[in-house]
Amino acid sequence: MDTWKLVALDTGTSLIEKSILTYLTDVGQTVRIPRVMWYLQGAQRVLVDTSVDSEEVAANIIGENLSRSPDQEPANALRAVGVDPKQIDLIIFTHLHWDHCGNLALFPNSRLLAQRDEVRYAYAPSRFFERAFLSPQAGLVPPYLGRRVELLGGDEEILPGLQVLLSPGHTPGSQAVRVKTARGWFTIAGDAIFTYENLEKDIPPGFHVQVDQALDSMHRIARVSDVVLPSHDYKVFGDQLVVELGG
Repeated sequence: MDTWKLVALDTGTSLIEKSILTYLTDVGQTVRIPRVMWYLQGAQRVLVDTSVDSEEVAANIIGENLSRSPDQEPANALRAVGVDPKQIDLIIFTHLHWDHCGNLALFPNSRLLAQRDEVRYAYAPSRFFERAFLSPQAGLVPPYLGRRVELLGGDEEILPGLQVLLSPGHTPGSQAVRVKTARGWFTIAGDAIFTYENLEKDIPPGFHVQVDQALDSMHRIARVSDVVLPSHDYKVFGDQLVVELGG
């Protein structure tokens, strides 16, 4: 079976209220989180998630803090590992929240993949989640509008050594991406697992559509993984902006 090179790219830093990450736990604490793109190189050049469009989108539409240095600009982060954004063959979205599907103008030649249930819900979610999805129902424009998104229907093998696992709870069509590396199966959890603390203390993400599904998805991801990669935990990076994993 093919193995993949896996690289985590830090494309911005946010300060958020901690109970967004850990349900009903540490309310009122402020934590620092990364906005991550994951670059996979194997049979094709693949990105998992494409981060936030801009600091302005974060502040003016969502009301969240985002800081981004020149090195954290998505195009620069990719070029730092020798990749021209136009060379990306495939983008897999773990889900379609605003901070996971921006910057698509950088990737005009990429195929886009998401779960069918995610696309359906993201366009017309419940009122509480409209802004998180940049939904047209809130008068907003989701980044993928005008692009063809290929729809997946649950667990699928995308390429040899590259699989998606349906992981609902955070959103109806969240999916994790399971990657075969030289050190075993690494799973990019998306927001099914925000931080290592979710797993260590068995606390579901604080932002979800269905808490029981969120817990079930966390446990399933852990069962099938040699290494779990949460979406917003600086323990993945240490003090670096770019980290190769699984080599």
